[in-house]
Amino acid sequence: MKKTITFLSLLFLGIVTIATAQQQGKMASLNEDGTISVETVTLPENYYNQEQTQVFDQLWRFGEPAHPNIKNSRGTTLADIDNDGVDEILYGIWNTLYALEGDGSILWEKPVSGTILLPPTVVDLDGDGTLEIILNTGGVPNAGRVYLLDPLGNDLPGWPLNFDDHWMINAPTAADVDGDGILDIVTGERVTGVQGFVHVIKMDGTPLNANWPVEVGATPAFTPSIGDVDNDGNNDVVIAASSAGMYIFDNQGQVFPGFPVFDPTVNYSYQSPILADLDGDGDLEIIGSNHGDAAGFYVMEHDGSYKAGWPIALGGWTYSPATVLDVDNDGIFEIFMSDRNTSSTVGDPLPTIYGLDPGGNNLPNFPIEKYGGTEGVLSIADVNGDDILDIVFPSVITDAAGEGFIHAYSLDGSGEVAGFPLRPHGYTFLNGAVLGDVDNDGMLDLTANSYTLTFGAGVDSTFVNVYNLNVPYNPNTIKRNGYKGDNTRDGLVELEIPIGIAEFSTAPVISIFPNPSEGILTFTIPSAMQNAKVKIYSIDGKLVFSEERNLETTSTFNLKHLNSGLYFVTISDGKHTSTAKWVKN
Repeated sequence: MKKTITFLSLLFLGIVTIATAQQQGKMASLNEDGTISVETVTLPENYYNQEQTQVFDQLWRFGEPAHPNIKNSRGTTLADIDNDGVDEILYGIWNTLYALEGDGSILWEKPVSGTILLPPTVVDLDGDGTLEIILNTGGVPNAGRVYLLDPLGNDLPGWPLNFDDHWMINAPTAADVDGDGILDIVTGERVTGVQGFVHVIKMDGTPLNANWPVEVGATPAFTPSIGDVDNDGNNDVVIAASSAGMYIFDNQGQVFPGFPVFDPTVNYSYQSPILADLDGDGDLEIIGSNHGDAAGFYVMEHDGSYKAGWPIALGGWTYSPATVLDVDNDGIFEIFMSDRNTSSTVGDPLPTIYGLDPGGNNLPNFPIEKYGGTEGVLSIADVNGDDILDIVFPSVITDAAGEGFIHAYSLDGSGEVAGFPLRPHGYTFLNGAVLGDVDNDGMLDLTANSYTLTFGAGVDSTFVNVYNLNVPYNPNTIKRNGYKGDNTRDGLVELEIPIGIAEFSTAPVISIFPNPSEGILTFTIPSAMQNAKVKIYSIDGKLVFSEERNLETTSTFNLKHLNSGLYFVTISDGKHTSTAKWVKN
């Protein structure tokens, strides 16, 4: 049953122009023990006097009292849980999960044991057309659980799971770890600062197999990322322990050779990595950031070594999760990271958003320099309808009145998008924004959360803020949306298959070697195929090679005449079609 809330705010919002020079603001930072501290900073002169060609409606703001010590991280979740074609907003406040409609009314609310810190994971686990909601809780005192809910907020049979009331740390991941066609739940359990466990749990609440959970030597540091890291046809689990290094486990719970990779100067917390094949060799790289004495951005290979050009050292800590996308569809991924750089005395612009190529080099127009750093979620979408992608991110600062910031900068280097920053009440620190059309009016909306920090001087609140961006809604222009880019939180990013070959399977049936190569394409298939068609497409979907013949399990083609770049190789016998990626040097 729905009930209607009283709006805390319903107003037409523009950006407030303040002419006073050298105003004071507040900067939030995360301490090593997980608490947040705030210091006063001097804001740049005329910090809000941005030329504005667009005004946004703040549709509504929903808020409730927040936990006095623990504040939400990594934003909200948008998902069509009632299958009506319109996304709902899922957000946990203290010990209650809310499902909000696009008009601000409460679809339902679910009391839970423990405190909700990160957004829920929402996915159809068993492929029956109904979404499931996966939620972790934790906090102090310890009363953590793993919840599996139906679209009405009801516990599924056998849930929630309780592991001795331990803090179930970070957000859960949904991925098919064992390849049976049903998604599993991968999550961390904090026992103490020097002991944790990583669980892979089936939908019925039982462990994936007898080898799970696996133990790690400290608190599981972030939401696990799942992918076939070593290209052996089986999914693997990537997780770090906060002070005990990076781990990779195969789906049988066995740690990879050479892991954990431990460096006493490197620590991990909240910086969940992305998995992507940066060099086209079929293996996945681990892309993320870390804090500690050697804070920086890293790309790690599955053998534990760093990729050439990495890591990139920073001057201070960062809790930035990575965002990875092939922005220009050229078959090469771009990597986006952030830094919390903020000058506390002068207000100078400092590098905040980094755009990097797979070799660790700065992309054109990067880094984005601005005052007020960030270490929140980086979403990528076209937010103003100009057919150029923008990067959307929160801030570590508020003004003296406690009004926060959501920024959007164009990836073409032209600066902040007109009408931004948005000004939600409270800190957006460690959070971010998601894009959609929650009120079903055909226009693009932005949803962001924020919270207040009074440190006991008052009652803190946390808010869901929804803005109409006044451009038509097109889901195809939203490329990476919210925490880890999508609602599975699995962290796996793959190149988009061009239109024209999208109907082909991308199952890893074809193995190509060497890959990359100079033009001699050799591949293996599970068994010989009669009258098979081999077709090769360029990244823009053009057919550049086609041949029909009987194929042995290993076949070779001379394709030295093709230009260097990424290609899609498809093999079909009329009944089965498989696709693999090949990079020609």
